[in-house]
Amino acid sequence: MSNIQRNLATPVAIVVPCANPTVEPEVHALLPSNFFPYVARLPFYDQLDLKQRLARYVPDLTQTIQTLSGLKPAGVLVACTGSSYPLGISGDQAWTKQATAQLQAPVVSAAGAVAQVLTKLQPKEIYLISPYPSWLTQEVTQFWSDAGYVIKKVVELDKSGQIYDLTAADIAVAVHTALTEIAQQPDIVILIAGTGVPSLSAADAVAPTTAVPIITSQLAGIWSLLTTIGAAYDIQNSNSAALRKLDNQISLKVTQK
Repeated sequence: MSNIQRNLATPVAIVVPCANPTVEPEVHALLPSNFFPYVARLPFYDQLDLKQRLARYVPDLTQTIQTLSGLKPAGVLVACTGSSYPLGISGDQAWTKQATAQLQAPVVSAAGAVAQVLTKLQPKEIYLISPYPSWLTQEVTQFWSDAGYVIKKVVELDKSGQIYDLTAADIAVAVHTALTEIAQQPDIVILIAGTGVPSLSAADAVAPTTAVPIITSQLAGIWSLLTTIGAAYDIQNSNSAALRKLDNQISLKVTQK
């Protein structure tokens, strides 16, 4: 995108954990060309472990978002799911509502976006692929169970906590295994947890040939962000086959109600 094209595009803001290497390239791939993402990174605390950092991001969000105020973004995606899990659905909603009031522009969280997509699709079961250490896998499983969903299976890709070491090939293998096990069962979705794993290429590769909805934090996040700011009509202009497919599956489900 040239400087002129970027200046004409609608600005949106993305908040990411400081060391996350995945969100920015996937967001650029997902957004239609008439939107441009500006990124703010949450602080790094080298004296805190992962669990402590995720908890610290909750009060840090307002200050981080404040750095974006001069850009006047149409909306903000908080691309960090781990901070949302201990809050529960209602706590996550309160978190983003406070940030929305501060920025005076819509703020959606990655976990809240996944919740919005699940509400539209109404699956009976979730096949959960987790890139997290075991304690965080327990939190994400509890989060979705408390939200009323049946977790059919949990696949833990890496229990070490080195989320950012997982590759696109690791995710592709997990997705293909899930699709083989599901065997096109109705009313089930595959949910790949976490914003830090490179999941878009795997989702794009299988989207044209599977009827099973595949949800990732970035797919749901961009779908929710565009829908929330009144630009749902632009979703079909994305270069991502997975995002267009997810949007079509949501539209079909809505029309069937």
